[in-house]
Amino acid sequence: MEPYGSPQWPDPYPPPPNSPPHEPTPPHQHAPTPPIKHSSVAAILFLFTILGLVCAGAYFSGDLQQLLSGSATQSHAPRPGLVPFGQREDPLPGLEEADAPLGTPPPLDRTSTAYKFLALKADGTPLAYSPCRPIHYVVNSELAPDSWQPLVEEAIQQASWATGLRFIYDGRTTEVPSTSRNGYQPERYGDRWAPVLIAWTTPEQVPRLTGQTVGLGGSSSIGLSNGYKAYVTGTVSLDAPQFAGIVDTPRGQEIGVAVIMHELGHLLGLDHVDDPRQLMYDQASWVREYAAGDRTGLAQLGMGPCSKDF
Repeated sequence: MEPYGSPQWPDPYPPPPNSPPHEPTPPHQHAPTPPIKHSSVAAILFLFTILGLVCAGAYFSGDLQQLLSGSATQSHAPRPGLVPFGQREDPLPGLEEADAPLGTPPPLDRTSTAYKFLALKADGTPLAYSPCRPIHYVVNSELAPDSWQPLVEEAIQQASWATGLRFIYDGRTTEVPSTSRNGYQPERYGDRWAPVLIAWTTPEQVPRLTGQTVGLGGSSSIGLSNGYKAYVTGTVSLDAPQFAGIVDTPRGQEIGVAVIMHELGHLLGLDHVDDPRQLMYDQASWVREYAAGDRTGLAQLGMGPCSKDF
């Protein structure tokens, strides 16, 4: 449609060239009406049939009922995910989203207020991943110690148990951590949200690892027009030189698992706390497992709402 209305269309039946001007019929006199041909009757019946079918379709689809009742609503623009693949910035919504959570956190034998969330939504609940779809993850192990796989598996198992969230390992990747990581990388991971990236790296590649920081963890979220907001992917970055020095010490494997669990806590939505008895304490400590405060916070992060809209 042209701006400000439709264009003026030409007369589909112009008079033939050099034709005499049309003389109007004298008043109170009517030109004789030609008899209706059978072909004209058939055409009229055909048009009424088509019109009836269109009205019936509109009625059963609800459009005609809304129009007659005056309750027709304004149409909304389609979500970006409905644009053809290769032309959009989001994946198709609802991929792998079930109607109910895939798991639930275990009952808490002891609760604690020693937890803190990285972000809260407008209703006061913590920003979290949907519990109704799995969290896929990939690993860049190019700089990792040889024993990396059982360490990651144990940390993932503990985080999954504490939240009820389901994790799925999608294999290794060559992707490196980036502060501007794109959450939708169809050329690398297909038509879905990019999986969580767990990577061993260096302070040169991730400057925030400079100093005594062994790891970093966090997630990216999406917000919808209906107010829904959730995490869709994230990154855990581990300082390869420092991590290698840790796992080479006595009980180093156990400490390595705790480091990854701490960063997974950030990935899932937990912030640092001031209580040294919690794994989410902001300094290195003797804690090797999720404690009461950590588990209380993680349980809440595992009970967010489902959504097929992202």
